[in-house]
Amino acid sequence: MPKLDRKAGQNIRDLAVKRRIKALTSFTSAGLVIFLPFFLSKASERFLKQISSLNPSQPPQAFQLPIALYIFSIVIAMGLVMNGTYLWKRANHADQGARGEEDIAQAIAQLTQEGWQIEYGMRLGNKLGDADIVCISPQNKAYVIDVKSHRGEVITDGQQLYRRVGNSKYSFEKNFLNQAKKQALQVKKQKELNFVTPIVAFSDAKVAIASEKLQKVYVVEKSALVLLLRSLG
Repeated sequence: MPKLDRKAGQNIRDLAVKRRIKALTSFTSAGLVIFLPFFLSKASERFLKQISSLNPSQPPQAFQLPIALYIFSIVIAMGLVMNGTYLWKRANHADQGARGEEDIAQAIAQLTQEGWQIEYGMRLGNKLGDADIVCISPQNKAYVIDVKSHRGEVITDGQQLYRRVGNSKYSFEKNFLNQAKKQALQVKKQKELNFVTPIVAFSDAKVAIASEKLQKVYVVEKSALVLLLRSLG
């Protein structure tokens, strides 16, 4: 595997920065939209005063923008603020995901001393984004690791993964098992490998399932990942 300069979590860190820039742009635009009617009103008043000074016989005329314009600007500004808030939260989620990737990378860093080749943030085709971690063992076995930074406890009903926090159980926003399998197939295709084993690794959650393998995908927590990779070779 060729050595790349890309670091763990770099792609998603870059995404977080882009989202924050868009959020700040949205907040700034909201301020400008709110200020615009007042600016127009003041500018119009100055213009009318200048016209009146040129013709003293004509009394100055009062100018007032329609109330609807103020209401419209407030509605637009509120929409921009809401959009900026949404983007800022998405940036926070991206940073959380990046920290998860960095934590997993630190956990498996020792494998490089044992002859493992590790690549981070491999760009994938077929609209699959990027693979968080791709590694090849000294025995030439390939793995793709999809890192998840969710908290709580990961459980299963035998078919899908769920997250348990306290006494409540929640479905994940995506089917992580199918996602990992698609990534494995795409990595296999792009790197022309014989087989790629999919792994879903949770950086913060505790994995509480009877078997490490579910629907041909290994599901592990951070503390068990290195042991799993060594056992698989």
